[in-house]
Amino acid sequence: MNFTFDINSKGHLKRRESFDLEFKANFHLGNQLLEYCRSLVGMANNKGGQIIFGIQDKPRYLVGMTNEKFTTCDPAKINQTLMEYFSHEIEWEMDTLEFKENLFGRLRVMEAKRKPIICKKNGDKVLKEAAIYYRYRGETKEINFAELFDILQNERDKEKVLWMKHIEKIGTVGPQNIHLVDTYKGELHTDKGKILLDKELLDKIKFIKEGQFVEKGGAPTLRIVGEISGIIDTEAFPQTDKVYPFRAEEVQQKCKINQYDLQLILKEYKIKGNNKYHTEIKSGKKTSIHKYTEDFVQRLQKLITDDKEILKKLRVKAKNENQKKKK
Repeated sequence: MNFTFDINSKGHLKRRESFDLEFKANFHLGNQLLEYCRSLVGMANNKGGQIIFGIQDKPRYLVGMTNEKFTTCDPAKINQTLMEYFSHEIEWEMDTLEFKENLFGRLRVMEAKRKPIICKKNGDKVLKEAAIYYRYRGETKEINFAELFDILQNERDKEKVLWMKHIEKIGTVGPQNIHLVDTYKGELHTDKGKILLDKELLDKIKFIKEGQFVEKGGAPTLRIVGEISGIIDTEAFPQTDKVYPFRAEEVQQKCKINQYDLQLILKEYKIKGNNKYHTEIKSGKKTSIHKYTEDFVQRLQKLITDDKEILKKLRVKAKNENQKKKK
C-alpha cells in the first residue's frame, strides 16, 4: 500500500481519491479527527487504504502540510478515539513522507481481519451509533445493502471453511479418537472429563503443520513434541478464566486507557510474568493471549485515579528512551 508522488506537467497529482485513498490539506483535531477515524474505519471495512495530508484540492497540488499538528499529534490520541467510538481495534499506523522539500502526513490502515467494524456511539454529528461505515470511490459513507451482504457472507464463508476442515479431520481420525485441546484456557477435553495443561507444556506443543493431522504408518495422529509432564487435575486447580478473567482489551476498557498506555504500564511495573496479576495462554504456534486478574485491574484503576499524570510521565519516559536508542 505504497503512495507515489506521480505528477503531471502542471505539477498536479495524477492520482484521484478512490476507495483506498483520500487527500487532506492539513491535519486537525476536534470534529475533523472523528472524520479521519470514520474514513479509516470505512477503509478497514473495505480493503484498507490511506489518508494523505498536505495535498490541496481542486486542483490536487502538492503543497505539503502548513502546520505541525500532524507531527506533534500523539498516536495514542487517535487510537483512543478509535477505541472509544468503534466496536473493535483496527491495524493502523502514521508516518510522514517527503517530496521536493515538502512534508506530507499519512494515516494508513489495513483491511480488518474481522468485519464489520461498527460505530458504538454518536459523535458530534459526524458519527452515528450502530452505523457501519464503508469506503466507496472518493467518499466514506454508511454501507449499502450489497456491500454489507458481501461482508456478512464472507464472514460466514470463513467460518464454514474452518468448520469443514475440523469435520474432515474428525472423519479421518474417527470421533472416538478425538480429544479437544482448548489453547485459550489451556485445557484438554477427554471422554473422562478435562485436564489442564501447564503453560510450559503448551509452549512445547508443536504441530507438524498448523491445524493438520499427519499419517505415518498407522492411524492418523497429531504429533506433539515435548514431555507430557504438565498435566493437572482440574478438580484441584481453579479455572484459568476465573483466576484471570480479563483480556487486554477488557483491561483497557475498564481503565479507560489505550493499548499503548497499557503496554507502558506493563513494562514499567513488570506485570507480565508476575502470576499474581498476569498469565499467558498459547493460542497458536506463534500467538498467545494475555489475561489479567481482578486485583490488577483494581490496582491499575487506583493508580490512574491517584496519579492523574502517570500516563503522561510514562509516555515521556518511553519517548526519551527511544531517542537514546536512536543515538
